[in-house]
This record gives sequence, structure tokens and C-alpha cells, in this order.
Amino acid sequence: MRNLARTVAIGLALALAATGTVSAADFSKYVAMGDSLTAGFASGGLMVNYQKDSYPAILARQFGMTSFQQPTVSDPGIPSVMILQALRLTSQGVSPVIVPKSSSTGAPTNATLQGPYNNLGIPGAKVNDLLTKTGNIQRLAAGQSTAATVMYDLILRDNTTTAIQQAIGAGGTFYTVWIGNNDVLGAVTTGVALDGVTLTPAATFQTQYATLLGALKQNRPGAAIMVANIPAVTAIPFLTTIKPYLINPANGAKIPLIGEQGLLTENDYVTLGASSLIAQGIGVPTAAGGTGRPLPEGSFDPATGTLTPGVILRAAEVAAIKARHAELNSIIANVAAQVGAKVFDVNSLFGSILANGYTVGGVKLTAAFLTGGIFSYDGVHVQNLGNALLATEMIKFINAAFGASIPEVNLRQYLMGAASATSVLAGTTQFSLAAWQNLLATTVPELVSSDNPAVPGGLKLEVAVGGGAAQ
Repeated sequence: MRNLARTVAIGLALALAATGTVSAADFSKYVAMGDSLTAGFASGGLMVNYQKDSYPAILARQFGMTSFQQPTVSDPGIPSVMILQALRLTSQGVSPVIVPKSSSTGAPTNATLQGPYNNLGIPGAKVNDLLTKTGNIQRLAAGQSTAATVMYDLILRDNTTTAIQQAIGAGGTFYTVWIGNNDVLGAVTTGVALDGVTLTPAATFQTQYATLLGALKQNRPGAAIMVANIPAVTAIPFLTTIKPYLINPANGAKIPLIGEQGLLTENDYVTLGASSLIAQGIGVPTAAGGTGRPLPEGSFDPATGTLTPGVILRAAEVAAIKARHAELNSIIANVAAQVGAKVFDVNSLFGSILANGYTVGGVKLTAAFLTGGIFSYDGVHVQNLGNALLATEMIKFINAAFGASIPEVNLRQYLMGAASATSVLAGTTQFSLAAWQNLLATTVPELVSSDNPAVPGGLKLEVAVGGGAAQ
């Protein structure tokens, strides 16, 4: 089990030859692998109020499992979850102000569990991380975890085995694998689309993904496997809520915002990270009452390994992200077919929601930030209602693909008190810099190492605005 290289070499060779299909599945021991979307991470943090309704936890309840173990964290979460602090009136309408709930963090509440968790979703993880990284719960208990290690310390714990090794060791009869989101998502949250830094090269992803599924298939040949592909990261509220222009309330004319490379066009994108800067007049022309200082566009210095995140993605960068997203989803489909895994097309599901919404009990849910009911306060991850929606669509797929009869989720119970289903004008949201920094620490943990020598490459994160440090 500990000899990953040998496991992978044998597993990949055998698994790629296994092209048979699974006609039935045993759901008595369900194990989930993935990243923050699997972990139940929402509103910028991992916290039990969201974890209890992670889509794997919901699936497990529908499967009839009496015990489904997760690395639960007490309020306010790790990092602290975001909350709606205030509603302010602005010239653009009602402006929600979103900030971390606390400067402190929660604590593990299930850290002494013997053996692996059923939910091995690790926020911030890329495909390769599930193959190579370990975690040490003692480091977390001693307060020595960093942004790059905290989730591994919390979830993997034993300082010895990786996520794929723990998943195999858990002896699952049914596995879900939803990984790859962070292999493209970092380009959106940092505003820097750069191959090999925030975008995993396709050839690298091919090798890593085949290794992951190959090892799982070889070591758990009797288990059924469902994988999910990557939803379009360029269609999440974090990137689509703030427009690249303001509206002149006097005449309705559009006023382009200013970036470090000049005025933005309507084909460019601005992230939620820009919202609190825009509220200070940064990125707003002086003629429109702003400072005239540009919004940061982000950069990477290979000489020093420093990533300076920005809040703008130009049209060409978005096109590059979309192209890589398509490549990675093609790889997922091909590798899954080779090992006999079924592919749940979450990309098409979210594309349909984006285009048409999703109706539950006469209520239309959408992908809109705050008002849509699906996404949480961070604009990247779904909230409880969104996870329930995912779970019920997964069950429909599982029933069809594996000849099962799992009962669907009662979505009506999630409609009441949805965590971020407000009715304010989300387009003028003020997403605090602290909230953005917390999100960066999760989505690109390897780049937020500060001066931590334990992080390969010693990559650093700096945030600068208009020539000065952001406050």
C-alpha cells in the first residue's frame, strides 16, 4: 500500500485493459475522492453546517448507510466561512458586504476516527495531490499547519499515506472521483492564466489522471466507480457577477473600468475580488468620480516564483482557460472509458442551469450570485441546496448507469433557509479583500506558501493594487 510507484505501475497496466462495464453496484461502503466540491466546502470555509450536506453525505444517506465519516470542523470553519455583514445603499443599488465571519478558525471534531474518512475530498487538491501528498494531524493540533498543508493535515492525518492509498485502504464498494477542478480554477481566482502555474498542462493531467484511476481500479477491481468531469470555471459567479463597466445612473451609459493594461472591453472579465477595490474608486475613471488607479491584472515572476494575483481576466485568457477545460474533460472521458468507470457530466448539468435554471417545487434556481440559491457566499462553491441538487442528479445517473433504484433526494426540504439565497442586487457586491485572500489560500494553496521552505518551489503570494499594497 505504501509503495505508490509499484501500485501505480501494476495498477495502470492492468486497469487500462479492463474495458468491461459494471451491471450492478454495491453501495454498502461508499468512499468519495475529490477536492473542495466533494468536501462540502462552501462560503470560503470547511465547516460542519455545510459538510453535513456535502453531496457525498447526501448520497450516503440515500444509499442507506448508517455511518459516513467526514473530517468535520466546528464553527466558524477552516478558514472562517464568509457571512453577509451588511447591506449598503450605493448609486448602483443595494450592495451586500461579504466578509469572513471571524478572524479565528474552527477545530476538528472527528480527528480521532480510526481509519480513513469516507469523504476524502480535500479543498485545494489537484489530481497529482491525491497521488503524492500526505497530512499530519499533529501538525494541525500544534498550530503549525500552513495554507499549503492544513487541509491535508485535517483529512489525511497519519503523516504516511496519500489520499489514493487511504481510499483503497478504506475498502469501498462504490467510489466517486470528482477531481480536476483546481487544475484550472486557480487561473480564475488569481486572475492569472498561465500554463504550468495556474493551469495544469494537458499531457501532465493525462498521466496523473490515468495513474489515479488505474491504481483505484487495480486495487479495488470489484468496486464500481463514478467519476465527474469539470464544470466550466469561467461560468461561476466569482467571474460573472461584476461587469467590466459601471452604469452612469444619469443616462444609462456604460463606463469602462480601468486595468493595468488599459480600459476593459465588454469581452473582458472582472472577479469578485475587484468589488471592494471598485467601491474605493480603484479602477474607476476620475471623470466618473473614481481614483483613476487601475485594477491589478496579475502576473507571475518565474525568477522569484512570485505570483501576484489580479482581479481581471482578459478575453484571450478566458479563451485559454476554456480550451484547457475542454482538453481536461476529454481526458477524463477517455481514461474513465479505459478503466470502465462511468462519467457523470456535471459540466453539462451546470451549463443547463446557467442557460435555463433549475426548477424545484415551482421555484426557479439559477447560477446567479446570492439571488440564484445554488452558490454560496464565495461565488465558487455551491451551498447546501446546490449540493442537494447535485446529489439528486447524480442519483438519477447512478440508477441509469448501474441498474440501481436509489431514492432521489427531497429537494423541497433544502429550499427553506438556503444559506445565501438573498434578494439583493448582487452585481454591486463588496467582496472584502480578506474574503478573497481566504479563497486564494484554499484554491491555490501551493502558491500561498509565504516563506515556508517545506513547500516545493517556495512560491510566494503577494497582492498589490495600483502600485501599493492592498488594504
